[in-house]
Amino acid sequence: MKLQKNTTLKNLIHTAVVTLFAASAAQAEQAVQWRVADGGNGHWYALNAHGGMTWSQLNQLTLANGGHLATMTGAAERDFLVTLMAGNSCAIGGFQTVAGAQDEPAIGWGWCTGEATTWTNWAGGEPNNTDLYGAPSEDVMGCRSDGRWVDLADHLIWTQYYLSEWDADCDNNGVVDYGQCRDGTLPDYNCNNIPDCCERSETCAAGNYPVQWRTEDGGNGHWYRMVTTGTIGWHQARSVAVEVGGDLASITTLEESEFVLVVTSNPSGWVSDGPYLIGPWLGGYQDHSAPDYHEPAGGWRWVSGETWQFTRWLSPEPNNGWGGGEDFLNLLTQPPVRGISPYWNDSPANSTNNTITSLVVEWSADCNGDGIVDYGQILQGQLGDTNTDGVPDICQQPTCRDADLFRDLNVNGADLGILLSQWGPNAQFTVSDINKDGSVNGADLGLLLSFWGACP
Repeated sequence: MKLQKNTTLKNLIHTAVVTLFAASAAQAEQAVQWRVADGGNGHWYALNAHGGMTWSQLNQLTLANGGHLATMTGAAERDFLVTLMAGNSCAIGGFQTVAGAQDEPAIGWGWCTGEATTWTNWAGGEPNNTDLYGAPSEDVMGCRSDGRWVDLADHLIWTQYYLSEWDADCDNNGVVDYGQCRDGTLPDYNCNNIPDCCERSETCAAGNYPVQWRTEDGGNGHWYRMVTTGTIGWHQARSVAVEVGGDLASITTLEESEFVLVVTSNPSGWVSDGPYLIGPWLGGYQDHSAPDYHEPAGGWRWVSGETWQFTRWLSPEPNNGWGGGEDFLNLLTQPPVRGISPYWNDSPANSTNNTITSLVVEWSADCNGDGIVDYGQILQGQLGDTNTDGVPDICQQPTCRDADLFRDLNVNGADLGILLSQWGPNAQFTVSDINKDGSVNGADLGLLLSFWGACP
């Protein structure tokens, strides 16, 4: 892509318009971090297939996803990216920033981030401004599988892959935003890899926010969150999950297990017990009435009703230890495994042999049948949830039975009397809050009158 001399990188970024493509590339779950502890810069990178897009289109796509085409500013970064590329060639974020025949082929190259190409790694004979496919000029950059650069035409017939990079730190806390959106440390309810607080120019508060396993990343569109509660049994944990519109998480594939590992990466949900790290409750349980029931590995089921096929037990689990009764699933790390892990353990319902203080909630419901998980629409403000129970209000519209407070299948004066006697904020035995908004008021009166008469 050739830029005129009066066209700046800032103008390029601000005028980028995202085009939707049928072959949109996976982003989040393939991304890996070049960790500072490993001598890296803390940035996140991903290798993706581009499905026939041009360099300009890829530049727009990566900007819309909170990142940019990857830059390669030194030998150490090159070596890291070569490993990530796994033998593939790809497009990267270099382009020729000035126009004019006198600049060809080697003058004016820069990065899409505005960084200068002070370190270069051109392959032999490159750049040469010679396109084998007949394009008039080669003004964008690709990277061979060995990390050497070539100049390309914008149509990118040469390769089917591109490298994305995320390095923004909008709240200036020293941590790349992408990783915080990915693990739920900062909210990203519109799933664009930019913290919502930064988009709204608000102060960012680190916490534990729900995260979506996006379909474009190979996921199921469900939302997940680790909830820390203090010591809690499995049945109580499930009640907590159901009360917020979800259920305990059911993990049916290796990919889902790896995603949940990211969601549970906050140490606050894990308890250290000698050599063990005891993690949150999941939605697995052992059904003693099942025809395949036997101890310790038979009869296991998911609360979601999904098929129990994939397992990730931490050997020697399951073992029905501690005198038996280990019929419920949680995460566990024990030697020789170290740190927070995705591995499973069977525990008794009340965790008498250890202390479990957290659970993983999964939201999957789509009560209005629009193909989108309701919880995400609530988080994004697309669907109302007045009583904050994780279920859209439109899916909880009161019925005649809700207005029949006297429970005689008729809405009449008896029901009106009960409602008026309970007027005001809800108390322990309030039954007249028909719309479940926490108070008996004119809205409930209006609903009651609208159902006046016999209930069908």
